[in-house]
Amino acid sequence: MGYDVGSRIAELREKRGLSLTALAKLSGVSKSTLWGIERGEVVPTVSTLWNIANALGVTFGELITYDIVVKEEGVEVRLIEREGNREVYLMRLEGGSYRRASGHANSPVEVVHVIKGAMIVGPVDAPLFVWAGKTARFYGGVDHIYMAVGGEAEAVVTMWYFSRPARRRVWYVDTREPARGKYRDLLSPEGVRSEKLARAIKAINNRVAHDDGSLLFDVLSSEFKTLSGEPTLPKVVYKSVERLKGVSAEKATSFERNIDVIRYYIYEPLRPGYAEQAVYVAYELERRGVGEVISIGCGPAYREVMLKELIPVDVKCVEPSPFFKQLSPVPVIDGVPQGVNAIVSFGSPRHTANFLKMASEKLKSGGVLIVSDEFIDDYASEGARRRNVIKHHLGYLLDIPLVSYRDEMLSAYNASYKNLSLSLRILSRVYYEVYERVKTELYTTDVEMAFLNFYFLELTAMLLGVAYIEERKTSVERFISEASEVGLRLEAHYKVYSTGWGKAGAGTHVLVFVKT
Repeated sequence: MGYDVGSRIAELREKRGLSLTALAKLSGVSKSTLWGIERGEVVPTVSTLWNIANALGVTFGELITYDIVVKEEGVEVRLIEREGNREVYLMRLEGGSYRRASGHANSPVEVVHVIKGAMIVGPVDAPLFVWAGKTARFYGGVDHIYMAVGGEAEAVVTMWYFSRPARRRVWYVDTREPARGKYRDLLSPEGVRSEKLARAIKAINNRVAHDDGSLLFDVLSSEFKTLSGEPTLPKVVYKSVERLKGVSAEKATSFERNIDVIRYYIYEPLRPGYAEQAVYVAYELERRGVGEVISIGCGPAYREVMLKELIPVDVKCVEPSPFFKQLSPVPVIDGVPQGVNAIVSFGSPRHTANFLKMASEKLKSGGVLIVSDEFIDDYASEGARRRNVIKHHLGYLLDIPLVSYRDEMLSAYNASYKNLSLSLRILSRVYYEVYERVKTELYTTDVEMAFLNFYFLELTAMLLGVAYIEERKTSVERFISEASEVGLRLEAHYKVYSTGWGKAGAGTHVLVFVKT
């Protein structure tokens, strides 16, 4: 590649009567780098080639040939067609990678058609969220970005070269606080045998918890302080930061390819309602006399540890992720045995294919399945589903009393009712800006930066949920109906944390099923 590109650059430079020194000044690329590229000794990056093309007054495609793949930090670009004032490229981005490009001097209009995964593309101040099958169009004469959301993304990028003035964008601003019902079901500590479980129930009912050294009360006490206006990190975040420094995560499963599992391990306990789920599940396990349980999709297994703190129960995990397996504080088994008495799952139904059918087949008759998961408001159309996904995830974030990005998130929340596209534009910009702040702050105990890492996780889940990639949230009503179809009868239903109206509305729910 170096020889072909270098020869072409030298040819164009000489045609324009430019010395290496002059081209270096025009392009911002050092003279030594240019000299190395022209001699075929330096392989140029995408950004370097764009800077040289702009300085020479040519298109990117005029510097490369069809068999050349240009690479740069997780981004690959290959020319696949050039005709007249049009150039077509295939762009691949590794999961979590992005490229920021300076405005092109020859003012192209860019058309990005995503063929795999999901991306944020477009002007830095007004990017667009697009996923497989969707197309974005924007003016390339201003600084712009290409960013993979979650896992790997691919797109066909068509550039039309003709001058077009940049349009001034007017941002929608509506910072009204949303009216959201905060319905939740309360448990009674009466008749509860475990003293710690009874104490946890009282703490949840009163929204006050004192850290007693256990993981459960560590997370509960921090959450209640945060939601009362004082953002607080639980001790487990500090411990996880130290534990995971230097640990790498292979991307062996779909979840690992789409979600930053290191961030997830460290910062997921900052989610409102996180520890409460374990209390409601423990309550149901105790009242049913369950002493052994299989947990599917444990992740960091924090809530499984909380179960063991609350009641005398033996917990084993079924966890497909090699990353979480190696760090699990509870025993991990390869699969769910046949004829088990109890299965629990904190969040995995939306990540596990045919989850309900599998659980029903593995349970013995009369066995219990307890699902603690997030659900969105019911919907009658795909547009309504996407809107409800946005409102649900923003519901968690708006409950956290951080000033950062609050106005933007409120605007996106309110815009979602009438203009889903505009809401996603606002959130795409927030996503990029949050990532810019946290990309070098993976291991942090600064309170604001830690919560921004959680914001990044939640916004990733939200965008993947909109695109229906990995995060496949549904409504409580639909989930209960699907369970009934595979022989699972609903026996108890608790709403643990609310992001929407009423008991069946969006939020974190605990559902208890019995196999008929």
